[in-house]
Amino acid sequence: MRTKFILVASVAACSFVFGQTTPSKVVPGKNGLHAEFMRFDKSGPAFQGSPVLFDEASQRLTSGESRRLGLEKDALGFETHRFQQTVDGIPVEYGMMAVQTKNGKIVGESGKWVLKLPAKGMEKKANISESIALQNALSFVGADSYKWQNKEEEDFIKKESNDANASFAPKGELVYYSDPTDEKLNDLTLAYKFDIYSEKPLSRQYVFVDAKNGKILGTDAIIHEVNTPGTATTGYSGSRSIVADSYNGSYRLRETGRNAGTAVETYNLKKGTNYSAAVDFTDTDNVWNNVNTNKDQYATDAHWGAEMTVDYLYTKFGRKSIDNNNFAIKSYVHYSTNYFNAFWDGSRMTYGDGSSTTNGGKPLTAIDVCGHEITHGMTSKTANLVYQREPGALNEGFSDIFGNSIERWARPTQASWTLGEDFNYVIRDMSNPNAYRQPDTYKGTYWKDATTTGCAVPGQTTNDYCGVHTNSGVLNFWYYLLVTGGSGTNDNGFAYNVSGIGLDKAGAIAYRTLTTYLTSSSNYANTRTYSLQAAADLYGAGSNEVTQVTNAWNAVGVGGGTSSAGLIASASNASPYTISPNPATDRFEVIFEGKAGKGTVELVSLTGKREISEKADLKDGTNKINIQLPSNLLPGVYVVTVNGQKAGNLIKK
Repeated sequence: MRTKFILVASVAACSFVFGQTTPSKVVPGKNGLHAEFMRFDKSGPAFQGSPVLFDEASQRLTSGESRRLGLEKDALGFETHRFQQTVDGIPVEYGMMAVQTKNGKIVGESGKWVLKLPAKGMEKKANISESIALQNALSFVGADSYKWQNKEEEDFIKKESNDANASFAPKGELVYYSDPTDEKLNDLTLAYKFDIYSEKPLSRQYVFVDAKNGKILGTDAIIHEVNTPGTATTGYSGSRSIVADSYNGSYRLRETGRNAGTAVETYNLKKGTNYSAAVDFTDTDNVWNNVNTNKDQYATDAHWGAEMTVDYLYTKFGRKSIDNNNFAIKSYVHYSTNYFNAFWDGSRMTYGDGSSTTNGGKPLTAIDVCGHEITHGMTSKTANLVYQREPGALNEGFSDIFGNSIERWARPTQASWTLGEDFNYVIRDMSNPNAYRQPDTYKGTYWKDATTTGCAVPGQTTNDYCGVHTNSGVLNFWYYLLVTGGSGTNDNGFAYNVSGIGLDKAGAIAYRTLTTYLTSSSNYANTRTYSLQAAADLYGAGSNEVTQVTNAWNAVGVGGGTSSAGLIASASNASPYTISPNPATDRFEVIFEGKAGKGTVELVSLTGKREISEKADLKDGTNKINIQLPSNLLPGVYVVTVNGQKAGNLIKK
């Protein structure tokens, strides 16, 4: 029986076009996919404008076919280049790699990339026309009216973008689509991708149509709402300083050059739904005390909240707006009538005036709502987390994280860990997610399991895109513990103790994780791995910050924190597996009752790295699998799994 060592510590140098180098750390991807995380601790290969792909068998690096998505620069001197995989020039949806470089050398890579393309071959040409595919997409959406059917809105988008050819009308792009639940990206299907923005009922989503038979394959929501379902957040911040401009003898809620050039603009929809009909809020003396029956005083909450969000990103991270290139932040207040919601639609912020029956008709123009929704915009410009299942929960969680962080930074005397308390309708509590039917432990109480609830009808929000506003509680609680610290026992019976590192350090780690390492289909396990790397980048590999990030993830049951009170299964534990000897020096044995078939035993570190993966032939009855430990395996606690099921913890002496 031969043990396969997944963690590459040192390998004989090979000569490639990229130089004599191999990665020092590799976290393997699913079968057929490139490693989900790769790190070069010494001098990495020269960055030549594309990702490099590492073949573990040959130890060789090659270039990957891709198109560039964006570039991030940070204060540590790192640059993060994001790429989308292409095959024969056609993009692979959710195939994204983030390449971290420094001084022209590749430091690391993270993401999902298909190495082994489907054996059946891949279609390269559509069998149906774009127009037929669009009709199928529109029939699926089934809206009463669409943005591009409204001449005023078409005129508006041309003016807003300063592009005479701009239009809301959807145009099809050919992509290779695989459902986000397909972790291995096995079923790549040639599809048309349409951006469909409907007015009534309101929705905006990418719709994917099979280019061979016209079948609807899936959707990805673009409008990221506060209230899906019932997740509105407001807070009113009293008297605050804002910046407006002088225009035509009056003042309006516009600012053109905040923090090196970012525009912040706030408009009045006057209870309508057409952006083209929006007008400026004005004031004669720039003292904005516009308390009236139209609730215009809440427009300054939206304006100030947007300013504070822009200021937070710039002050803490040197970021110039959500795209780091002075993207204009435009807010539209007084949307519709009795509308209890706020949303980012991919381009702008929109706020309803609340519901008379739900929250007393208080507009949703609070600073934490501003921070939450504008963070959705930043996420779309960086990791672009798909809005469903675990990536969608992370998308929502990071918006909660920064919405809350911005509130705590800008108005600390009014801040709390609950969301919605200021208008007497609390939605979530980051310090106690269970209080509002959110999980505080991965797959624990209140977790919404996509395998049982499903996303059966693409684009429908009745199940909240498989729990994006529910399962975000795990990330929220992780962040709360990382900031403040805490101890307790999670839903898996694991006793945890986290020492808080404070808002600034926790925020910096969360920001770096999102903007440097995450990609569109990242899940909770990936986020643990990447946040540990982010903490190591910022504070050092052996730092207290790395330790507390680990402790916080263990506390919420991601990559650790799944055992009962002790690290080692005791005689009173009803586990069907026996690990012996434990502690171990150079080998151990896993004993269990099983059925004949194929098996896999793996050893995983508490940071999520798979150290050993060994195949075995199982028999009916008692199985005893002997595992040889590599000589360079560091002492510590490791998780042993059999066919993906946890068998227990092993202590390596």
